Amino acid sequence: MSSLPTQSREPRHFLLGRMRAIERAAHRAMLEAIQEAGYPYMRMPHIALMAHMTTEGLRITELADLMQVTKSAASQLVTWLEGHGLVERVPDPADRRAALVRATHAADAGFRAARHRYAEMEDEWEQAIGPEGLAKLAATLSELESLRPRRRRSRQGRQA
Repeated sequence: MSSLPTQSREPRHFLLGRMRAIERAAHRAMLEAIQEAGYPYMRMPHIALMAHMTTEGLRITELADLMQVTKSAASQLVTWLEGHGLVERVPDPADRRAALVRATHAADAGFRAARHRYAEMEDEWEQAIGPEGLAKLAATLSELESLRPRRRRSRQGRQA
């Protein structure tokens, strides 16, 4: 017996598509700023990885999970960025057999350029929807982010 509902539902607002479109436009604008700041070789996958950098560093498996890519894909990006001097692998103090990936000082100007462009975009959004609208949007997104999608309970085992 199928566990699919008898009636199909459709999203009412298709918000995820809209959020992704905004995210893609923001990433394109930040990429342009990064390229203008002296990193003309950077591409979208590179900034997607760099966006997850922390000062302490992350394991490649963590980066892959955050980016929703394979460990192999994340490793290739790290190797490429390492070759350009933008990231480095350092021993993980918690497990010396593992390595952490962290940004080098050579990436600092790119981070500054991306954050500056990001701040400009927030200013543009504030002009479009007003300070209260932007504050409400930020609060609403924070609230939605804190929710965890509930897992659907299996219908198996509930048959009479």
